[in-house]
Amino acid sequence: MGSKSYDMFGKNVSPQTSQGICKVLASILYLFVAHATVSVTVIFVNDRLPDRDKHPPLPDLVLDNLPYKPWAAHAAEICLATEVLLWVAVASIHKQGLQIAHRTFLIAGTMYWLRSACILVTSMPVPDVHKKCYPFPEADVWDKLKRAFQFYSRFGLQLTGARTCGDYIFSGHTTILTVLNLFINEYAPRSRCFIRGITWGLNISGMVFILLCRGHYTIDVILAFYISYQVFTTYHHLLVKERTSTFPWKYVDSLAEWFEPSSDILPSFDKG
Repeated sequence: MGSKSYDMFGKNVSPQTSQGICKVLASILYLFVAHATVSVTVIFVNDRLPDRDKHPPLPDLVLDNLPYKPWAAHAAEICLATEVLLWVAVASIHKQGLQIAHRTFLIAGTMYWLRSACILVTSMPVPDVHKKCYPFPEADVWDKLKRAFQFYSRFGLQLTGARTCGDYIFSGHTTILTVLNLFINEYAPRSRCFIRGITWGLNISGMVFILLCRGHYTIDVILAFYISYQVFTTYHHLLVKERTSTFPWKYVDSLAEWFEPSSDILPSFDKG
């Protein structure tokens, strides 16, 4: 007799659905570990900020010509929250929503790893002269970990009370805005063009708000958008390209084959 799988309500689920749930859980774990790494990195760079008396904000062509709007920080996060809701709606109604979910979490986690590396290697002066920063360079490891956990549990959002400085070079808000926008555009119904207009509007508006509140330098936003777009398009290009080679490490190739089997190409919404 073949083994049966059941969901939390005791209903039968297909092996494909069961495996899809496992992939989502694995990708969520990957994302959580990546987010934890970012959280620790952010606290580390916050505690080694350049002296603000000696290092004023760097010249920035866009910031130097934009008015300062402190409310824009919350506006950017409202744009992000709206995109999250739209993404949940698209993934919920798509026939292969589990695959959309695990791909989103994998790409977002990968972007977090890249962001950790970027903000760790180079510390830039704070672009917002009005922002209060509280570096604690002499804090012990336990104190740093406690503050990292606070940042982690607040998802790095000002709306939830996260307050740090120093994590520049690579805008995290722009990254999530862009990744969600691209996924919604890729998998939303083709007949719902207004959804694409809304998500692109949210993406661009969020980036402008980030600059208005001096949350990042312009280069941070540009790099985050470009790298997010390239990672997203490269991932999806590899999905439709016939696999003719393997990764240099066997276990990486095995993971890639498990998450994205060669015969398991996800159709667009209208074909799914």
